[in-house]
Amino acid sequence: MATLRLSIFEATLISTTDSLLMYIVSFWSLQDIITCQGLSLVLNNIMRYYTSRVWNPDVFFQPWFKDDPVYFRELLQQCGAVVSGSQITQLLDRARYPGSDMDIFLRVGGLGDMGTWLQDQGYAYVSQYPNYKTAHRRILRISHRIITERNPGGPAVQGVFNYQRFIASTTTIFLQKIQLIAVDTNPIQHVLFDFHSTCVMNFMTFDAVISIFPLPTFILHKSYVLRNRDELGNQSDEWKSKYRDRGFRIVQRRTKGQHHDLVLGKRSIADKNSWIIKLAGKTYPF
Repeated sequence: MATLRLSIFEATLISTTDSLLMYIVSFWSLQDIITCQGLSLVLNNIMRYYTSRVWNPDVFFQPWFKDDPVYFRELLQQCGAVVSGSQITQLLDRARYPGSDMDIFLRVGGLGDMGTWLQDQGYAYVSQYPNYKTAHRRILRISHRIITERNPGGPAVQGVFNYQRFIASTTTIFLQKIQLIAVDTNPIQHVLFDFHSTCVMNFMTFDAVISIFPLPTFILHKSYVLRNRDELGNQSDEWKSKYRDRGFRIVQRRTKGQHHDLVLGKRSIADKNSWIIKLAGKTYPF
């Protein structure tokens, strides 16, 4: 039987401890990881092990919930919801944005079940409206408005519900905030057509994490503006400053013949230009 001969590089990675391997590869770019996977079967297996750990949303979201985060994904399915925004961007970018909220996008019909579960996890509903102290009353108000007004040209966001809890560590107390964002269409369509730029067009469903523009976002750290200042008002400068601080170069206009990393034309969510991480896990009966 032939003996597999390892390079010094392969032998070093295999012989190192789990924690040291995770630490070493954390300094590699996404392009480095992709390149390494194609060099040999041994390196491919090592990188697959690393990626299964670092891009595991069940581990990533563990600090947010008391219960099994796999249950949270099942609840996403039940409520027709997706997680998007900065949490998924930092998951895929292997980064940490201190103090960032979790944004869950869903239709009005899923607000009750998701909000109740968040309260079971220790979160408190924080009302911004004196006349609607409870989430239930505000859900009823929004539902009534949707039914009676029937305005097809109305706002894309029907309402934002804020939940928060305080968590104590050995050295400090910090605040965790989750926003339930009720939208007027399928939440995935909202991500695709109502977000400000390409770097945040990433989302998690109950069974997959998907990035629509992975090349410019996670390899080149560029973000193409999709909505102009007239549409976003003063929020335009705010999000641009925030994502520049997070290491992204904001591209305002696409010049003809340049920026070949931005694929134009007909696209689908699961096409070859997207990055898709399929998720496994238990199935809970409802």
